[in-house]
Amino acid sequence: MGVKQCLARLISCFDGLDEIMKRILISGLLLGVIIASGCGDPKADFVYISGSEHNQLDPQRMSWSHDIRLAHSLFETLVLLDFSDMSIHPGVAEQWTTSDDGLTYTFQLRDEARWSNGDTVTSHDFIYAWRRALLPDIAADYTKLFYHIEGAKQFFDWRNKHLQLFVKQGTSGSETADQLWHRTKYQFKETVGLSAPDDRTLVVNLAHRTPFFLELVAFVTFVPVHALSVEQTLTINSETGLVDLDSDYSTYWSDPDRLVTNGPYRLDQRKFKQFVHIVANEHYWNRDAMGNSSVLERIITDPQNAMLSYDGGGSHFWADVPSASDLAANLIQQNRSDVHLQVMAGTYFYNYNCLPQFKDGTPNPLVDPRVRRALSMAIDRKVLVERVTRLNQPVALSYIPVGVLKGYDPPVEEGLEFDPESARKLLAEAGYPGGEGLAGLSILYNTGHGHERPAQAIKRMWEVHLGVIVTLEGNEGKAFSERLKNQDYSIARASWYGDYPDPTTWPEKMTTNDGNNDCRWSNSEFDGLLEQAAVEDHPQRRLKILRDAEAVLLRDQPMALLYQYKNLNLFDPSKVKGLKPNAWHRWRLESVLVKP
Repeated sequence: MGVKQCLARLISCFDGLDEIMKRILISGLLLGVIIASGCGDPKADFVYISGSEHNQLDPQRMSWSHDIRLAHSLFETLVLLDFSDMSIHPGVAEQWTTSDDGLTYTFQLRDEARWSNGDTVTSHDFIYAWRRALLPDIAADYTKLFYHIEGAKQFFDWRNKHLQLFVKQGTSGSETADQLWHRTKYQFKETVGLSAPDDRTLVVNLAHRTPFFLELVAFVTFVPVHALSVEQTLTINSETGLVDLDSDYSTYWSDPDRLVTNGPYRLDQRKFKQFVHIVANEHYWNRDAMGNSSVLERIITDPQNAMLSYDGGGSHFWADVPSASDLAANLIQQNRSDVHLQVMAGTYFYNYNCLPQFKDGTPNPLVDPRVRRALSMAIDRKVLVERVTRLNQPVALSYIPVGVLKGYDPPVEEGLEFDPESARKLLAEAGYPGGEGLAGLSILYNTGHGHERPAQAIKRMWEVHLGVIVTLEGNEGKAFSERLKNQDYSIARASWYGDYPDPTTWPEKMTTNDGNNDCRWSNSEFDGLLEQAAVEDHPQRRLKILRDAEAVLLRDQPMALLYQYKNLNLFDPSKVKGLKPNAWHRWRLESVLVKP
């Protein structure tokens, strides 16, 4: 359907309204069409819609799925993971070997691997990038993924300790910030199990056997960065000793004139909250296999405008149709051939802030697991998926989704089902009979994705079943993300897709001090079980330990698990070729070919 036909159909819905109201609505609609049509946007072979502005473009610091999608187009890892069949393919590394004990991986980089400025991609670029991810200064969310490497955790702890000593000693100390930085680089070289015998060889020594290590290094945090250009943005704070993340450093990642990439594309243009335009990297080693020469990511936060853009021919692909909204359910009912629905390797849930005090210093009642369990047990998830989202997502009785990992059986018997009577008893035991005294709670969610509807339903359930009154707070994406990271909330909407095909990709984020642990939940038994699993060589015993760890999490309930994701995306399979729908929400944009 073209823009004119789409407009005509929508305007026909206004018949019967008085003339003034009709003009107001049509004016608003026309404004939306102007926004959705993307007047003035760069031309591209393939255009897709993103419902959110980017939170972070530094690949070592990002964690949101739409950021990761873009980064995998701009940068390339040692190996590539095809999530449609879980096969591993050569990336920057054309071949690799593993030692008999499984502790040493040796990667041979291809001679033709080049940066977008023509420089050769070297093994030193990978080591430089991985060192960045291991600096406490950078505050990477995925730092702990590198702890599988020999000495990585020891280096992180060493740097943390010496930064604290540096600040404590102040001007009376005998070491300058630059001297500490020089010593840090030496400590990394001597401690961490990474070496580059030459520019084409990268040797990785692991702290313990890691059967999913190849899948791990296919993840975005493990991409290389162009050491020479990133180093030019680096300054050391003379007072704190930290690597400064100042304006020059921050703007590097979105500056087409400075950003150097090694993936299929290079950055051509970015307009904040409007679009990102990427074009083929002429130096990319596999350029001839690409299905297109340019991609335009159109950032449209309003779902109705996004729908106008897609239906009007302004976009070829919408990857993230809000699954909690009426829009998704209505699209399914229309039996459109361009609607693709799939159960995902992701879970939708609510975070509970587990710190003793809220940001304003008031005591936090959610620190009591009985309160958290009571709130979770008062949510009727069946009603949520049947009447609110209307997509009939699988109800979540476990954190790790059921059926997405071969050999792993989540402990669903520990999951909390709808049981308002038991919930009321627990709440009374915790000192809040009938919800009395349990005040000051709110549900924080990011706007523009339909999350307000589940929030409204759950707010009502807590009021009816527990007598607990909560408020609703909707924030736009960036502000929402910052409040999560700063624990500036009591209850917050959340979700997690697996990053790699191993059970650890879910529970690792809930370990104490993990960068993605927005609940700030801490449980020594849980942490200890994950530490045991990390060094357990026997596959079945390892899975059993991970299952026990997940059971601890389910009993302590740092989050209210709601449902397993179903993802809805839009594209015409007769015109858009090369998109491979998969449960992990990963897309290789360079493989896409759009037919006229």
